[in-house]
Amino acid sequence: MTTRLRLLLGAMALVGTLSTARADQDATSINAPYAQMRTLQSLQDQIAHGNTAAQAAQGKLMAHIAEVFLSADAEAWSDPRNSRAAVLFILSGGKPEVVRTVLERAKLTPATDRLIKGALAYGEGEEEIATALLDPIDPKSLPNALGGHLALVKASLIAGKAPDKADKLLDLARLLMPGTLVEEAALRRQIFMLADTGQIDKVTLLSRQYLHRFGSSVYAENFRERFAIATLRMATAGDVAMLSKMDPVVREMRPDEARRFYLAMAKAAIVNGRTDAARFASDKANALAAQGTPDQARANLYSAAVLVASDRVDDGLTRLTVLDKSKLSADDASLRDAALAVGTIVSAKNSSDGTGGDSNLANDDPSARLLAHARAALDTSDKVLKGADK
Repeated sequence: MTTRLRLLLGAMALVGTLSTARADQDATSINAPYAQMRTLQSLQDQIAHGNTAAQAAQGKLMAHIAEVFLSADAEAWSDPRNSRAAVLFILSGGKPEVVRTVLERAKLTPATDRLIKGALAYGEGEEEIATALLDPIDPKSLPNALGGHLALVKASLIAGKAPDKADKLLDLARLLMPGTLVEEAALRRQIFMLADTGQIDKVTLLSRQYLHRFGSSVYAENFRERFAIATLRMATAGDVAMLSKMDPVVREMRPDEARRFYLAMAKAAIVNGRTDAARFASDKANALAAQGTPDQARANLYSAAVLVASDRVDDGLTRLTVLDKSKLSADDASLRDAALAVGTIVSAKNSSDGTGGDSNLANDDPSARLLAHARAALDTSDKVLKGADK
């Protein structure tokens, strides 16, 4: 065998050995706790961008990660990446008992001691303990993935007591984790927290960002419904001009999304006795609804209900009577019945110069009557639906 051939065969053997070692290392890395958490983060980010299959798969992946954690060697947890993964697992919604089981046979790195205790307290619902443990930890001192989650969790723990500080933490969470489920969740929480404190300008800014960046999120429909109610809550009684400030946000929505937004607002306004807001929102929804559709029927229902609570009660009754009830949901059908009942009482009272109708309601204004009947009807509808689910 020539010297050249021996060298060639030796090199090939070395390459084969290195390839095998690299393959073994890659397999180990893939099954490492920190690598599994990266997979979870990737899956969750797809949820933020509308992948419903990813949402359905999340539970199974979390269960798989729990198995990986429980089967990992004790030595694996001395790797700082795996120790941080244990913290991230809890902050991402993983079961705290999985990490507690790991801690019975392994020690995490000392640097994560306070973090893991705080995360466990958070996961187990011990909010005061979690707040005390996590408060001194600066999310910016951690890798972005863990820091972003920590900022989000810290904000949720203090939002009720210190909204200004929570606002800054949510800003930080978005900065550390752009384009991820962390940013999506931070935006949603921030918008509704600021809405409660009436910070209309920042609510408008962040809402436009949310719809532009995460309009297809699996949570976006729920966001629009809650946003409609939050917008209504921000406006003071009768201040329809305040509602118009949301027009830039609505322009970020598709026509069908805008229509559902206004319908949700109109319904919430009626149930909360806000007839001016209900009129504003139902008119907007009607302008966006196609002829003969269920959404148009809903818009017409809310418009008619507003008339019942005004001096045009007979006009409202006429519109309610001709509504196609088959196009209404159970809730809306109950609302129609409530509006008809109120309208009939008011109309009879007007016809008899105040001597007819329900004496208990005679001293109430029509909008108060409608509010009481609407809430009672919707409550009854909810009970019926819950009974059917059992």
